[in-house]
Amino acid sequence: MLPAVEDAWREFPGEDLTTSALPEVAGWISIYEEMASVLRSVIARAEGSSEGEELHRNLNWIEQRLAVWRDRHAELAGVVIDHKDHSLTYGGKSLPLTRREADLLDFLLRHPRRPFTSKQLATLAWQNSRLSDAQVRTYIMRLRSRLRAVGLGEVITVVRNRGYGIASLGRTATDE
Repeated sequence: MLPAVEDAWREFPGEDLTTSALPEVAGWISIYEEMASVLRSVIARAEGSSEGEELHRNLNWIEQRLAVWRDRHAELAGVVIDHKDHSLTYGGKSLPLTRREADLLDFLLRHPRRPFTSKQLATLAWQNSRLSDAQVRTYIMRLRSRLRAVGLGEVITVVRNRGYGIASLGRTATDE
């Protein structure tokens, strides 16, 4: 990427990493996810061309920016998942989770405002496409039940005919 282009890519107009508005943060996550998706398809078509290397650099930058916004979302939501001991901390309360529950919740939190089907969750959150829809539903129901203990019982939502997602954590956190 040329230095002038790299400078222009530092931030988009209105992009503010210090914002405390969860819907705005979720919006930036959606924007960067869409940009990454489009760029991946462009890269697939351009593989082997002279611009392939530059496209990969741009994708790397977009993915890094996406990671920053996902981290900001987790910070604002106040939900901390410890991957080492598979536990969740929220609102000063701690909850032990199974590895699959921690992975599922972390995946959903990193993709706010996006519903995922059972098959997508099995593949994307757990890298296990062999899990049945019924098994994923069981994990979702059990996790939702367990999250009630820390005040997050309604955070995992069902979007009719689309799948499971994360509700606005900003509203949940201020209700406490």
